[in-house]
Amino acid sequence: MSRKNERLADLVRMLNLLPYFEAHPERTVMEAARDLGRAPDHIMDDLNRLWCCGLPGLMPGDLVEMEHDYRKVRVDNAQGMDRPLRLTTTEAAALLLALENLEATPGLVDKAAVTSAATKLRGIMGSEVAAVVDATADAPEDPILTTVRIAMDEGQQLTFAYFSQTTFDTSTRVVSPAHIFTRDGFTYLTGWDHGIDAHRTFRTDRMSDVTLTDEASQPHLAKLSLSATDPFGFARTRKMATVRVAPHYAWIADYVPLTLGEADTTGWISGTIPIGSEEWLVRFVLACEGNLTIVAPQELADIVTERAQAGLRAYDELLSHSDRYKG
Repeated sequence: MSRKNERLADLVRMLNLLPYFEAHPERTVMEAARDLGRAPDHIMDDLNRLWCCGLPGLMPGDLVEMEHDYRKVRVDNAQGMDRPLRLTTTEAAALLLALENLEATPGLVDKAAVTSAATKLRGIMGSEVAAVVDATADAPEDPILTTVRIAMDEGQQLTFAYFSQTTFDTSTRVVSPAHIFTRDGFTYLTGWDHGIDAHRTFRTDRMSDVTLTDEASQPHLAKLSLSATDPFGFARTRKMATVRVAPHYAWIADYVPLTLGEADTTGWISGTIPIGSEEWLVRFVLACEGNLTIVAPQELADIVTERAQAGLRAYDELLSHSDRYKG
């Protein structure tokens, strides 16, 4: 973004605070930060600048008048700037694309509100947006997500069968749902697993036989730390493995929580990866087919070696049986 566009974006963001606080009198800066997705101190900085803005002349009565601190904000005179600035065609199209993406994500949002906002935006823009956005979402709701959403709305526990990609086992879980999110095209449910008394995250396409129970949900939200950039909590994992990555395989860092370091004289790159599950890490390294190896801890490196050797022995035995059968 150019310096000119940055300044324009700053001005629009700052001026839109006036109609926001006029529509929500006495709202705290922390509440506004939550609604607007901004940091409280950034909002206070903008309010302090607005306090010095106004009509030409900047005489008494020409300036924006407000009382503001972190506990409340009250706008007494917005000097006519009491309506949000209009969206450009590009901004409106981008917003409509985002709304349509939400419309096509069943069970994650209040779909009626999203559909209503998208319909109003299409009506206002008319043919101007047809060349950019021409889709309307009519995708049927996933019954699993529908049941999960009902459980969250009604405060009920869920029971379901879950297939673990780590152990290749299917187990029955009783879960109090806490949070739903999407990542890389998949939808996940985070909830309190009553079988282990801890929060766990489940991929919804691996859930089956999902049913509501009569038990009240106990999601233990106070114990749950949510992060849009780290939804699986890898950053909170203290156990780390040191690995080496082949130079042509560095792209794998875009798909797993792998932090790359420096390359050695052979070109191989050092890195670290959180050990959320030892079994998962072993299976992941084996799937990399020698392009990523564990340096430490040694016990995990040994397990990978043993698994690889066991696989080779099983393959040799299969070939041996096949040769005897042919003979």
